[in-house]
Amino acid sequence: MPFIECHIKSGLTHERRERLIRDIIQVTHDSIGSDPKIINVILHEHPAENISVSSRINGEDFKRSVG
Repeated sequence: MPFIECHIKSGLTHERRERLIRDIIQVTHDSIGSDPKIINVILHEHPAENISVSSRINGEDFKRSVG
């Protein structure tokens, strides 16, 4: 029973979140053959300021603190 968690930036519309979940279910089914009825997906939405990707904070390169 696949259990998939996705952490994303908040702001997607209800329709886009639903499409994302459906796409994740479909690609999981296509990739490993799981019955869609047993594929579980949870989206966790976070404010952009709470996310750092590749050490970038709010889109800016990481800057070391002095001291």
